[in-house]
Amino acid sequence: MKITDLTVEQRIQRAHIQLMSHKKFCLFAGIFMLGKTEVSDSMSMTAMTNGKDVKYGRNFVTPLSSKQLNFLILHENMHKAFRHLKIWKHLYKDDPKLANRACDHVINLMIQEYDPNSEVTSMPVGGCADPRFRGMDSSQIYKILKEEKKTGGDGSDGKGDDDGFDEHDWEGAEEMSEEQSKELERKVDEALRQGIIMQKKRDPNGTGGNRALDGLLNPKINPYDLLREYMVSVCADREDSTWRRPSRRFLSQDMYMPSSYGEALGRIIIAVDTSGSIGSTELQEFFTEVAHICKSLQPEGIDLLYWDTKVCRHEFYNRDEIDNMLTSTKPAGGGGTDVQSVAEWIRTGSNFVTPEVLLVFTDGYVGNVGDWSGMPPTVWVVNEYGDKSFSGPGKTIHI
Repeated sequence: MKITDLTVEQRIQRAHIQLMSHKKFCLFAGIFMLGKTEVSDSMSMTAMTNGKDVKYGRNFVTPLSSKQLNFLILHENMHKAFRHLKIWKHLYKDDPKLANRACDHVINLMIQEYDPNSEVTSMPVGGCADPRFRGMDSSQIYKILKEEKKTGGDGSDGKGDDDGFDEHDWEGAEEMSEEQSKELERKVDEALRQGIIMQKKRDPNGTGGNRALDGLLNPKINPYDLLREYMVSVCADREDSTWRRPSRRFLSQDMYMPSSYGEALGRIIIAVDTSGSIGSTELQEFFTEVAHICKSLQPEGIDLLYWDTKVCRHEFYNRDEIDNMLTSTKPAGGGGTDVQSVAEWIRTGSNFVTPEVLLVFTDGYVGNVGDWSGMPPTVWVVNEYGDKSFSGPGKTIHI
């Protein structure tokens, strides 16, 4: 039977079988089986995934060659394998187009590395695969693209193309519950481990193309990306709008629209453990990263607390002073440790608006956290040399 006699559904099924039989691409066999694979008759549909399910546009797939279809299927399923729509959603919230491009560069370059002579795959027109990004993750590429966009470029790969040949269903990924997301992560991890076993059986002496496996199974995520993602999620919980601050999303289109309160934080508290075990280098890194995060989220203000057995110092920085926080702050403390002093300061404080987020920077050696009732959403940021077993009420991030 000729390829032209097959339906799109049959071609996709045929491509799955071919890729699952390939000595290298069999690595993703289990990923192909996760979720649903559908064909859409929408005229505008190209292809997309929400991190679990994949949809292909009939009109988009029909003219593709077999190699291009193989490339497309690998592309969508590698988004699933890399958990792109979960790990990098904060990039999407910052700039959707650049986030899409950054993720696509990573995947397309890897497919080309697996199949350097295009024996099985061929990238469809419009794909992003700039060789200068080889070996980088999506976040590193995103930062470069964003910097280039600031200096007058379009944030593309420098060749004037291309938002990529597919769509990314970030909204669909966000609709998954935390429980569903964790279950998907478990299944992806299991599928990849089974794929490694299959690949070793098919190609025991094979070399190349496996460099990213450790990253797939144990993704190394910048902990400050997780912190930013959490703070963004707090913003997203608010749905009211205000004309006091125009929406940055629409200003670029010369449209003056109200921003939702979710585009900017209110007051936040940063409570820094100064009990004697926090070094100046760690503090500098923490403040640098937090200042960068806060600059993009535009909190109304920051209440900065230094604490050991009591709150030793309180500083306040309004929105316009955040950049100066690192150079102007004066840490105080150096005694024992009692994190309840932070809770008591918040409960009894009458000199500030109720905070939206509380960041506690500590080594985790705080003993019994005690009563944390009535506290705002809390993130415990535990430094590199801290107690790796510590987990506080709320979210805990280990640097």
